[in-house]
Amino acid sequence: MRKIVWMLLTWLLGALGLLFPHAAVAQTQPSVDVYTMGPGDDLFSRFGHAAICVTDDESPLGRCYNYGTADFSTPGPLTWGVLRGHGRFWVSVLSQPRMMAIYRFEDRTVYRQRLRLPPAQIDQLIAALHLADRPEQTLYNYRHFDDNCTTRIRDLIDHVTAGALRRDNLALTHPSLRQRVETGFATAPLLTALAQVVLGRRVDAATSGWDSMFLPEVLRSELLKRLHAEPEILSARRQPLDPPSRLRPLSLWLLATSVLLLLIGLGGRIGLTLTVGLWSLLALLPWTMLLIAKLPELRVNEALLVLWPTDFLLLHPATKRHYRRLRLAVLGLLGIGKLVGLLTQPLWGLMALVGLPLLYWQATTEA
Repeated sequence: MRKIVWMLLTWLLGALGLLFPHAAVAQTQPSVDVYTMGPGDDLFSRFGHAAICVTDDESPLGRCYNYGTADFSTPGPLTWGVLRGHGRFWVSVLSQPRMMAIYRFEDRTVYRQRLRLPPAQIDQLIAALHLADRPEQTLYNYRHFDDNCTTRIRDLIDHVTAGALRRDNLALTHPSLRQRVETGFATAPLLTALAQVVLGRRVDAATSGWDSMFLPEVLRSELLKRLHAEPEILSARRQPLDPPSRLRPLSLWLLATSVLLLLIGLGGRIGLTLTVGLWSLLALLPWTMLLIAKLPELRVNEALLVLWPTDFLLLHPATKRHYRRLRLAVLGLLGIGKLVGLLTQPLWGLMALVGLPLLYWQATTEA
């Protein structure tokens, strides 16, 4: 009797397979999806995030590969490593339900795009992702603009599709990296102003679509445009993000300039000392980057021409007059350089911060 029942069940399952062949195949065909996450409440999540997930017989619920994994329990050594060009990141793997739970908890919009690629390319993509089974095989040196959680996915897909994302996508028609940074930090004008001190001229050049895919939102749009991968919203943010600040970085620099003018005008020797101290502290940012950083966007910096670590000479009786005139002369040349386009960074605010108090100091001293 049991044998007869078993034969009937086998026959029934076979008949169902014949009646619904597509459903039977769908259970065995692996799929690859790219997930892009919108910004969250945390300031440094404002650039979004990306992951790539595989669904197959081995992981029917989906396993997701995250290239943004590092030892965040040691922020000091991690930051030092990134600045020195050897910030170690790797790939971690978690299930799709667990990943979705994390981003729902953070109230971030999550988009999914299924890659409609030939089976051979899907298999090649999955084989490459299997390297994450041994995390030491996926170590890489993190660089925010050039090698991050999103560009790693971009490069992987571009490789298996024989250049579908890079081909005809190198024209410099996209916004500069500095514009991208200002958009990401639009709610924090002070941070945007400090970025004008730290980030050098490399980030002021226009970028290509390929370069801009360091941002998840650009990767999402390029996957739609080039691979026809329609984005599907799996989870939508419930609370609105903070609106962009109306305060521009230049306004902050001019406000700080007004404070320094008051210090020099009303504070006497103490006001001069505080002013020079502020300039010296500010100069530590780009000059420290020049000395310790390995990234070109931190080393080749026109702010070095405006902020000098030697401004303590303004307080020495034997050097203050000649040094002050030298500083004003150099600032005048920098202004000309900005007007004719030799200098590309947003320097007017920094030049006002140093130049206007120096001019006032010069005028009141020699009057």
